[in-house]
Amino acid sequence: MTIYAGIGARESHDQLVALADKIKAPIAHSSRSKEFVEPNNPFNVGMTGILGNLAGMQAMDDCDLLLCLGSDFAYTQFYSKKAQIVQVDTQAKHLGRRTPINLGLVGDVANTIEALLPLLEQRSDDSHLNNALEQWHKDKKEYAGKARHESELIHPQYLTQLLSDKADRNAIFTADGGSPMVWLLRHLEATGERRFLTSLLHGTMANAYPQALGIANAYPQRQVIAMCGDGGLTMLMGDLLTLVQEQIPVKLLVFNNESLGFVEMEQRVEGLLDNYTSLHNPNFASLAEQIGLQGWQVDTPERLPDTMQAWLDHKGPALLEVKVNRMELVMPPKIEANQVASTALFGVKAVLNGRSDEVISLIRDNFIK
Repeated sequence: MTIYAGIGARESHDQLVALADKIKAPIAHSSRSKEFVEPNNPFNVGMTGILGNLAGMQAMDDCDLLLCLGSDFAYTQFYSKKAQIVQVDTQAKHLGRRTPINLGLVGDVANTIEALLPLLEQRSDDSHLNNALEQWHKDKKEYAGKARHESELIHPQYLTQLLSDKADRNAIFTADGGSPMVWLLRHLEATGERRFLTSLLHGTMANAYPQALGIANAYPQRQVIAMCGDGGLTMLMGDLLTLVQEQIPVKLLVFNNESLGFVEMEQRVEGLLDNYTSLHNPNFASLAEQIGLQGWQVDTPERLPDTMQAWLDHKGPALLEVKVNRMELVMPPKIEANQVASTALFGVKAVLNGRSDEVISLIRDNFIK
């Protein structure tokens, strides 16, 4: 048995843990419910889906009973093909609309679990749970390995892990649609006090720091950090003047890879040569200084820890621009054969078009340890 908890279970943390303990089930969670389900949860095995990890995907795929609680997860290819599925949701129209279900119940997740628990016998077989937890341990170890720096490149995973370590335990984070959102989901620790806001339903670009402006005004005593892509920041760069004029103490972290990175990756995975994704960026730190913001730029990993601390400690609004590795693949939890073939096709086309250096960088920075 596996529990899959969505945003509808955000007020049900303790009930989810009690249910998982009773039936010895791993808990996978959706991206939007990470901040609510992940903290202090010994049964957590991460996420499924293209942004998820192997433990979450396998826990859902290998079970014989899947409990979908407060989730309207849209990607049908990640549901179990063999399990019986029970879905609980407050909205009847959500029941069975993503995948066929065996039982649909309309109700609040916490109340439903509380009514169910006295009727259940304690389960002793924990082999499925232990397999999922073992894979989750491997997934976290792999994430931590990618978050270390072993060269002059600044990997975005390392940058985000460092941010997670240094930011306040009750900080509020926003992230632009695309790769900053992925790094938030994979490498920021959910402490139970931290809040995360991304555009997971709409995939909006340039959402991070406009959202952060409103959040900082609503919660002036909280640390508010916007994880911005370089493309996202430049789309709404005029709002930087609002930061200065109103002295809103938002911290802007710019992932500068000189590209619309997620779009570029999608094109390459489809076997296409990337087009119209390169960006000719200004020096964001200098630009910030010119309009009255405190700004820093970092292009080597050695300078990053101290500079990040100075940026976080600054009392007013501040911008930290970090030049991260452009050739960074956002790997799905399981690599399909067609993805490998398509990426190889990109490699052939790139070489034929005189771009062999990009192919070498792609292989070196992602596959050679």
